[in-house]
Amino acid sequence: MKLPGDFYATHWQQSPCFVPKSCELGELTPSVSQLWEWARQSDAARLIEPDNNFQVTLDPQAPPDGLHTVLVGQVECIDLGWDAWSRSLPQLGRWAFSDLMISHATQGASVGAHRDRYDVFLIQLAGQRTWQLGTVADANLPEVDQGGSRLLQGFEPVQSHIAEPGDLLYVPPGCGHHGVALDDECMTLSVGFRQPSLSAVLEHLAQDDSSPLVIDTRKTPPGFAPDNVDALRQQLMNWIEQRSDTELRQAWGLAATQWSHSDSDAEGDFVRFAPGVRACQISQNHAAVMGEIFYLTAASLEALCTHGLDTTQQDEPTQESLQEFHAAGWLEDAPKDLEAHDFN
Repeated sequence: MKLPGDFYATHWQQSPCFVPKSCELGELTPSVSQLWEWARQSDAARLIEPDNNFQVTLDPQAPPDGLHTVLVGQVECIDLGWDAWSRSLPQLGRWAFSDLMISHATQGASVGAHRDRYDVFLIQLAGQRTWQLGTVADANLPEVDQGGSRLLQGFEPVQSHIAEPGDLLYVPPGCGHHGVALDDECMTLSVGFRQPSLSAVLEHLAQDDSSPLVIDTRKTPPGFAPDNVDALRQQLMNWIEQRSDTELRQAWGLAATQWSHSDSDAEGDFVRFAPGVRACQISQNHAAVMGEIFYLTAASLEALCTHGLDTTQQDEPTQESLQEFHAAGWLEDAPKDLEAHDFN
């Protein structure tokens, strides 16, 4: 991968960068049939159909007749050649590498104008794709859910490029981008990077038996949260200020190097929480599950706790939560003939 000398000073997390003939990967590029074989065996594959309201289908088994894009993630875990190539990436830190994803799109297909929360290199492997690019200010644009895809509203590109095999496009976090396949051979490699969330760092920082107790709330009426929120906020701030540099670095490192792998017994599209999983609704769109907070509506939580939820019919934030539940081993297949019950 060849990058301009001023890439990190000028473009990294600041602006898109298009680099023609930066990376030739013809020897590693799979055929379309090979990619579909990987999709059928992968837990990180999905299909997007723009003519069907950008409907997202997980665990795709065969290409549909209409326009479509199939995306297969974690290909470095499937193919040794791609694993070796991933280790040759710029040394931003191995913790920063997320995964390699390869997509194939039929002529005219697109996944819609969208933004990512992470840095990404998009390398054209075969065929051609036209790219329209915005700016990092697109991070403030509203999104709408269409078939499980989160698409940008009001996206206005400021530059465009036609990518051919070997061409590289860097897109910083939040920057809107829209790619359309120009032929049926269009295949693109996505190199994703990641950063730990602040909540993950705090979680590891808080895994300390000597951490202080929360301010006394026993004087408040039973069932109510502390009324002195300012005191609680100040206590939390003081606690963080008192953490040593070593503790902070350790918490950051633990969060940055976390890696999830699936050990769930759930294999189908209709799932519910496994026995012993504890969950409750804490806001309109969020639930507490096994001591962590996830995006989840009240209806989805009820289904997961009772008769089961169809994973193929959920929006992207819910899909992301379900993927985390699956990776943690919190899901099981739900009998489709089990009826929902009202336990109130």
